[in-house]
Amino acid sequence: MIIRIEERQPGASWMVRLDALCVGFKSLEQAQAFTRTLQARIDAPHVWPQGAFFRPGIGRDVPATSPRMSAQMS
Repeated sequence: MIIRIEERQPGASWMVRLDALCVGFKSLEQAQAFTRTLQARIDAPHVWPQGAFFRPGIGRDVPATSPRMSAQMS
C-alpha cells in the first residue's frame, strides 16, 4: 500500500492518499498522526484466526458422504 501526504490547497488542507483512497485533514500534524497510526497498525504482527483456511477433507478424517447426502441418495 502506498501512503502519501499531499497538500491540497497551500496552507489550507492536507490529504493522505492510500493507493486510490483519499482522506482529508485540516492540518499537516493531523495528517502525519493519522499516517503514523496507520503505518504502525500495518506493521504490527497479525495472527491468522483459527480455521481461517479450513477446507473439509484436507488433513482430517471426513466421511466421503454426510448422513444427509446418504439419506437423499437412498
